[in-house]
Amino acid sequence: MTNNSAEAEKLDSHALQFALLRHGRSRKGVKGGRRGKMDIYAEILLFCEQQKTKTSIMYNTNLNYSQLKNHVNTLTAQGLLAKKVNRYTTTEKGYRFLVLFAQLNDLMKDFS
Repeated sequence: MTNNSAEAEKLDSHALQFALLRHGRSRKGVKGGRRGKMDIYAEILLFCEQQKTKTSIMYNTNLNYSQLKNHVNTLTAQGLLAKKVNRYTTTEKGYRFLVLFAQLNDLMKDFS
């Protein structure tokens, strides 16, 4: 994958990502107000497009420290999030996850 195609994929995914987050927030009544693990992963990855500290991720995603630590460790172990000097950023694999997750949610809204 070249840098141009990676950049194009990021740009194409932005519209999908924002649609995903809007869709997720509008479904809260249906889901009983609880987010699934994948929803939380997507929120963390979207927020970490630029380098972020654990504290800023924690406040932005409304997670306590224990929950955040578990999710960040999982995302880092899977190669979706990279740690650079106490800051986290979304990897190329993380961007691919966001695109696919947004597309899946877009398909799922047809079933509602």
